[in-house]
Amino acid sequence: MMLRSHENLDSIAEAHRLLNDGAISPSELVEEHVRRIAEREPTIRAWAHLGLEAARDRAKALDARLGTMAAIPPLFGIPFGAKDIIHTRQLPTEAGSRVLAGFQPDKNATVIDRLEEQGAVMLGKTTTTEFAHMGGPPKTANPWNYAHTPGGSSSGSAASVAASMAMFALGSQTAGSLSRPAAYNGLTVLKGTFGRVSKAGVIPASWTLDHIGGFTHSVEDAVLLYNGIAGPDPEDEFTWALPYQPLELHARRDFTIGFVDHPYFASASRDVQTGIDDARRAFEDAGVRVVAVQLPEGFEAAAAAHAVVMQSEMAAFHSDWYARTPDRYTPEVRAYLADGQGLKATDYLRAQRIRAQYRSVFAEVFGQVDALLTPAAPSAAPAGLSATGSPVFNLPFTNLGLPTLVVPTGFDSTGILPVGMQLVAPAAREQTLVDVGMLYQSITDWHRRRPTF
Repeated sequence: MMLRSHENLDSIAEAHRLLNDGAISPSELVEEHVRRIAEREPTIRAWAHLGLEAARDRAKALDARLGTMAAIPPLFGIPFGAKDIIHTRQLPTEAGSRVLAGFQPDKNATVIDRLEEQGAVMLGKTTTTEFAHMGGPPKTANPWNYAHTPGGSSSGSAASVAASMAMFALGSQTAGSLSRPAAYNGLTVLKGTFGRVSKAGVIPASWTLDHIGGFTHSVEDAVLLYNGIAGPDPEDEFTWALPYQPLELHARRDFTIGFVDHPYFASASRDVQTGIDDARRAFEDAGVRVVAVQLPEGFEAAAAAHAVVMQSEMAAFHSDWYARTPDRYTPEVRAYLADGQGLKATDYLRAQRIRAQYRSVFAEVFGQVDALLTPAAPSAAPAGLSATGSPVFNLPFTNLGLPTLVVPTGFDSTGILPVGMQLVAPAAREQTLVDVGMLYQSITDWHRRRPTF
């Protein structure tokens, strides 16, 4: 098999170059990932549903198209996974819940259609907590240490990429379900501004908080994926109507990064803080200006407003299912929905007003800096599979709908579990995050490290 000389291949950009050169075929790429799934999935348990025969058939069809194309799209032939809240025609979408057991959508989510139009090859659906919220995490293990959580709710998406069973995997974030698993698994995630990626065909946790994104190994790959899924969608009223301008790959140094100095982030472990300090020094050594930034008052109030909005909107979405089949929900989700139904319209409207006010106040922070630097999670991945860790460091920026980028910055004191940093930019400034992230990954190699199997 031609892929043998590239058997550790998990870079979208490198695979694209090899496919363009005729050094590998889509079928060879898919077969290698099928092999890895057979070898690693029994331990990692990242997949809710697999469609490997369909993936093989699709790859063969793509093989036949290779010779007829002047240039192939960046995601052509790339094997991927999708969180099991994302509608797919070929595979069930059960959202980790008995409520939707056996549910087979008749239409793909917009993001799946966009990927398939470009020739990406779906391998399967990845595990999630119930309805991307709570209710008992799946038994998915962190590929770096099987006794630790991969995070959630995008548990299987993160684990499948970290274990190189998929070249990228789609997930979602309502609080920290992209950013936190990325940090726990040594991955890179670009979460765009709210409304930049369509949520049409994705089971919501919260209509005004949900973001769709994907796990990759590098900023370069994150850009290729983001360019492939972002843009207006008439099926999603929340997407931006403005035409999407693709992100570019270059590493600038002429920007100012604001290091966030605020008690809200004081719970970061020593290991996480060491990674942040090392990243600051790396930026400064590269000639980037790094300054301390104080956040405006009201940070905690905005976080509390997030909780009210999420619970209200989730209860509203589930009201019919909950009324008909409450016993199919886990006790945790059932209690959460019941409490959400007890919230008043005035509570919800007040929370939304706080969010809007804080967006205006927070915008002043970016008058001083191009991007903010914070820890991505309070610690490395916690031990055990009964919880998925805390999204506390991600939640405020999800609440504001701001774009964020998480990249690995090293490992904990054991040298086994990854830690990461979170970069935050103003709305619609994803390019700034890409520039900062590309620079960082050009002077460090943490994103090139992989678990041992």
